[in-house]
This record gives sequence, C-alpha cells and structure tokens, in this order.
Amino acid sequence: MHNKKNIILIILLTIVSTISFIYFHSNKETNKSELSNNVENITENNTFNLEFYKEKYSNNDIIAKLEIPNVFNILITKTDNNEFYLNHSINKESDKKGTEFMDYRTDLNSKQINIYGHNSKTYNLPFRKLEKFLQKDFFNKNEYIYLEDNNIKLKYHIMLIKEVKDDYEHMKVNINETNTIEHINQLNKNSINNRNLKFDESSDILVLQTCSYSQKDSYYIIVALKE
Repeated sequence: MHNKKNIILIILLTIVSTISFIYFHSNKETNKSELSNNVENITENNTFNLEFYKEKYSNNDIIAKLEIPNVFNILITKTDNNEFYLNHSINKESDKKGTEFMDYRTDLNSKQINIYGHNSKTYNLPFRKLEKFLQKDFFNKNEYIYLEDNNIKLKYHIMLIKEVKDDYEHMKVNINETNTIEHINQLNKNSINNRNLKFDESSDILVLQTCSYSQKDSYYIIVALKE
C-alpha cells in the first residue's frame, strides 16, 4: 500500500515539475519576444552620426535614420535587392525578424521613397507600432515622419494609412511630375484614416509598408508628403 502511494506521489511530483518547467521557459521566451528588437533605438538628444552606426554594426548598408515621434527612432538599411533584409539583422546575421530597409530602387533624393519592415504578433518590432495609426485619435495626434543621414533631414507630413491587398500602386516608385497627381489620388483611395493635404506635380512621397494580419497577403501602408 505504501509503495503504491509512493508511486502515485512520485508521478504527481513529476507532473508538477514538468508543468513548472514548461511554464517558466514559455514565460521566459515570451518576455524575450516582447522585448526583442534588432535595431537601434536612438536617443533623441543625440546628434545623429551615420558613420558611428556603420562601424558599430560593421555594416555599410546602414544609410539613414527614420523617426516617427512617439512611435520609434530607428536605423534604416539598403542593399541591391529587396530580399536580403527580410531575414537578416542590422549586423547582417541571419534573423527571421529582419531589419527595416529602403527599396533598392530609391534613395533620399528620390521623388518617392519606400521603406519596408516586418510586422509581428510575437516580436516587438518597430513597424508593428505602425498599426497605432489605424486608431483615428492616434492618427490625428501624430502627423510627422523624419528621415535623415549625415547631410540631409527630410520632414514628411503623414497623409494616410490604408490596407492593400490587390492594388499595389505604392510599388510604382519611378514616378515623375507628369503622373504624380494621379498616382497620389490612387494611393489615397480606400484609406482608413487620412488628412486633407495639398499636393501637386512637384510633391515628393514617403511610403512605409508592413504586413497586415487582418487578411491574407495584405499590407498596411502609410503615405506621407514631403514638406
């Protein structure tokens, strides 16, 4: 009888220990995921020095800083394709979280600049915070985006946020003054939140893109006009 009780007790202790082990490690991983961020959050009071960050991460692909006040202040990379930084970190190591990057077809002097970054339900990635702009109140209170390198600082006024699934007008980065107005009108269609900004043929555009989880193969884009 005692042996039977001892066996039952051992089994119960084993189950409790196993559950405790799983709980501890799952919570540990969750906390790690929530805090995970593979890019540099730059203190606003610092003077931005592009060469410092290139040396820090041994990566000459770091080309600029992207800041949305009250949202994030991060580094941006660029290489000769739009695939590499989908699964590589800021120091070029393999990493499924990727790194925010500029479309290889554009640069800081382009009429339209596209910047991409992953969204995530697991990791605390910068572009995950773009979903905040789906809230009307947050959209109304946060209006500007800044993009800079060592030589230039560009200021953009946020025009809209929308979800795209079939209409990839924003991927047409080779716009010119003859089709700018039509292009912006197309971008503005079906926007979730928007503000009535004036634009013309000379307007320059910034597009931020991240994944949407509301429907398969869809994206959220934020469109902003340079001031």
